Amino acid sequence: MSLLRIHLILIFFILLVLSSYAQRTEGDENAGAENAEDVKKDVRSPDSVFVSFFFLNEQGAYTRYKVSKPLTHFEEYEVTRRNNQFYANLGNPGSASYPLLFKLNPSPTFRFRSDVYEPYTLKDDSIKFYISASPFSHLMYHMGPAKEQKFNIAFSQRIGNGIYLGLNARFANAPGLYLRQRAFNAGGTFYAAFLYPSQRYGAILTYRTDYSLNYENGGISDITNFTQNIESNRKVFEVNLSDATNRSKSNGFVLQQYFNILKPTVARKIDTATILVPRKFDAGRIVYTMRYSRTGTAYEDNTSISKSAFYTIYPTYFNDTVPIFDTIKLTHFENCIVYSNEVPDTLGKSFPLQYSFGIRFQTDKLLRDTTMLDVFRQTVPFGMLKGIIRQKTFFKASGYLVLGGYKSGDYSLDGSFYQFFGKQNHKAYLNVSKGMMHPDFYFTNYYTDYFKSAWDNSFGTQDYIKGEFGVILKGFDMKASYTRLTNYVYLNQNIQPEQYTNALTVLAAHASKEFRLKHWITTVYVAGQQITPDSILQLPALIGKLSLCYDVELFKKALHSQIGVSGTYHSQWYQDAYMPSLRAFYRQNNYISGNYPYLDVFININIKRARMFVKYEHFNAALMSYNYILVPDYPQADAAFKFGISWLFFD
Repeated sequence: MSLLRIHLILIFFILLVLSSYAQRTEGDENAGAENAEDVKKDVRSPDSVFVSFFFLNEQGAYTRYKVSKPLTHFEEYEVTRRNNQFYANLGNPGSASYPLLFKLNPSPTFRFRSDVYEPYTLKDDSIKFYISASPFSHLMYHMGPAKEQKFNIAFSQRIGNGIYLGLNARFANAPGLYLRQRAFNAGGTFYAAFLYPSQRYGAILTYRTDYSLNYENGGISDITNFTQNIESNRKVFEVNLSDATNRSKSNGFVLQQYFNILKPTVARKIDTATILVPRKFDAGRIVYTMRYSRTGTAYEDNTSISKSAFYTIYPTYFNDTVPIFDTIKLTHFENCIVYSNEVPDTLGKSFPLQYSFGIRFQTDKLLRDTTMLDVFRQTVPFGMLKGIIRQKTFFKASGYLVLGGYKSGDYSLDGSFYQFFGKQNHKAYLNVSKGMMHPDFYFTNYYTDYFKSAWDNSFGTQDYIKGEFGVILKGFDMKASYTRLTNYVYLNQNIQPEQYTNALTVLAAHASKEFRLKHWITTVYVAGQQITPDSILQLPALIGKLSLCYDVELFKKALHSQIGVSGTYHSQWYQDAYMPSLRAFYRQNNYISGNYPYLDVFININIKRARMFVKYEHFNAALMSYNYILVPDYPQADAAFKFGISWLFFD
């Protein structure tokens, strides 16, 4: 039987179901086009969506992106696996995680500690602001084993001339295969935007709320029950914690206003007609942004110490046998004023010289166990300059300096050069960064009533320098980087902060390419990193990802479908262990794992504006040894079917 015939059989039953629900074509298939000339230049399918979106930024330069519905990689619904991201987690979507590729993320903002749930949290700067002449909605639903469910809805509507309202709500629940492994997330964002038609003035207001609940089981008490596959029913395995949870609640709002000093366009008379054309000189705009956020976290454990194997592993960590209720609340308030003429044009063709200069006034209040209150106030001047050196050679320079507060003296200087070449604007680039940053406040001072091992340290600032060179050529994306970091701070094997005063170096490279040959699509991604010394920072030396699918359009191109297989591989490394009460990962040198491929098989389907996938994830789980672990004592999920659907509505 041919592959095409197998493909037809697999998708035929889905076609029958969707055919009765397929959205009918609108009467005006060019709705949303600005004028008749645009329609002639951009003839699209009746099922296309004429809507765009942008993200907030402090420069008021809103790059607009067209809403699209690509089918390739649609089956990768988990946020920690999209766009070649690689994380180690506790074996369940929504659980604590950390990146497996080294990332240097200096920031002028005060941070108590890194957030192990960061990939799953809602963020102000990732809110999509949809621009559409008609109401726009996007529904997404995913379903997995053990009643795993995830639901997202995005809605946007224009209610007046330049006035837009939008809502994005989400719900995710993953009970997991093991006892007390549940991860729950619920939240949403709301925005109201007034974008004056002449683009002279604009105001945007957002509100965000987010809540998460994670059951902490401390891992499997006896990991050999898993590695020897003694029992297929994972619920019967004993776990180390029987009544512990990590909870988090966050809310906040952002108000941003901008005013262009000159009108972006000028009237020009051509023959007998007067038209508006972009201004050759931009005097810039004034942008004011106000942010407020409040985040609270709580770790609660009512487990009896005498009955918990978890506490025998850390016998001196806890102060006594009382139940634990450890809380942290961080309140952030910020005012930011920027003068900028930056435009959303990555090639810089609009203006030969672009700039932005601003200043932030930040106040952070840290409340611990309702008794310890710390207040940090800092001022952060920053700036950016970019422009054309000649023809297709461009540069960009930026930096900031922190004055006052815990991070006083932190700075960052970044410089980049871009060289475009060829008719398709292939690119070569060089980035250099130099700076200094304080370790997270959590490393220097941590204390609660429940722990003996509270600490009060005085660590030196971390200095770093990073160089990066990359080439994007005919679909190839290749990059190599070198990072040198001194005074690196981490949690050691005793779950205590420690500073490595010598230089830590990271040499990293990655390459990716998508190959298309007739109906076949192959995507390859390879990343390598060499860390010296690897006893201080432990990450896999090699990570690879490969996807192969057969892509075909059927029934007069009414049905677009793909059937394929994908795999992810990590080399062996000493994995970081997890401490639930601290919401932190720490070094360990007893358990090593990796050198294992995770294989999936999938079917992706697109009919009009609906996309769906059926995926058999990690299908090789029962065919190989039981060593698929990314965090000690926390096995990854077994083989399972997963299903997802995404539907766009544009009326």
